[in-house]
Amino acid sequence: MKLLWILCNESISEEVKEVLDAVPVSGYTVWQGILGTSLDGGTRWDDAVWPGRNWAFMVVDGEEKTRRLLASLGEMKKLPHVEKAGLKAFLQDAEEAL
Repeated sequence: MKLLWILCNESISEEVKEVLDAVPVSGYTVWQGILGTSLDGGTRWDDAVWPGRNWAFMVVDGEEKTRRLLASLGEMKKLPHVEKAGLKAFLQDAEEAL
């Protein structure tokens, strides 16, 4: 099994959800209103200087669905408005513990 973290600006969160539902993945967890900064200048503090917030999606699924999801997100990231808004994904192995 794989665990995939998807981080994106809230402005494209609905599009990310559409991709997750289209694959479809078995399920996911969402954190909304996330604040933070990254090395590539994607600072979001939801204030006058650094407006906006991010969303984080956590997906745990099999390797095949994870591969399809990453391919779809890769295509999505090529869109100019998505590239500007910010979309990142981080993959790791997952093992069910309980």
